[in-house]
Amino acid sequence: MHAFSMCASEDGSMKIVSLNLRGFFDWEARLPRILRYVEREQPDLVLLQEVVYLPEVSPFTQLDLLNQAAGFPHRHSSISRLQRGEDNGPYREGLGVLSRFPVTGTETLVLLHEEDDPHNRLVQFFDISNGAVWKFANVHLSVRDDYAVHHLEEVLGILRSRGEKRIIGGDFNVNHLERHAHLWRDDYVLTTEIEHYVSFAHSRQANDYFLVPKEYELGSIDLSEDGLSDHRALAVDVLPID
Repeated sequence: MHAFSMCASEDGSMKIVSLNLRGFFDWEARLPRILRYVEREQPDLVLLQEVVYLPEVSPFTQLDLLNQAAGFPHRHSSISRLQRGEDNGPYREGLGVLSRFPVTGTETLVLLHEEDDPHNRLVQFFDISNGAVWKFANVHLSVRDDYAVHHLEEVLGILRSRGEKRIIGGDFNVNHLERHAHLWRDDYVLTTEIEHYVSFAHSRQANDYFLVPKEYELGSIDLSEDGLSDHRALAVDVLPID
């Protein structure tokens, strides 16, 4: 069992991590690396993509296996996409959250399907309470830039229609997402508008981001070492502006 501190940040900030887990590929080798990273960084919240239920490999998802050792007291998963694998046949995949604080509300929506996209795309809305209510959206968008931008527009449109803003994080699958800043300029700040980085080393791209409402201050932006996944984990510190 890995030690995990449960002390809240004194300044009211929240440390948030996003990581695409890459299914069960090389899982036994990667799990100890992910655990060491989580233990070192001590995040308040972890957003996970490519959370897979593959009973031929394990009766548990990687979120469950990770948390058996990491010990987050709260978790939620949306394993609602039926995928077809090359080796193991159909499997279920989706999004997940590990949190130090109670998850007080969740909603998962299937985004509008793009005609040539082989997969459905999801957004996982959820609320966290640490005395204040923090609103989040976890996303894993299409591998085609135009499809991914359409889905981001849809997510932002849903939020605008509801009169709410959320910290949006995950695998956006778009390099140089800041080029589309007209979609959010009045309301959000994107991590790569503050600092350029590479989160998907294979193609030297920044596919992983946080869009942070301007009601929050976006502090440090840090990337993990390689080896946790084919993506580097992206960590940010976020502080409400009084």
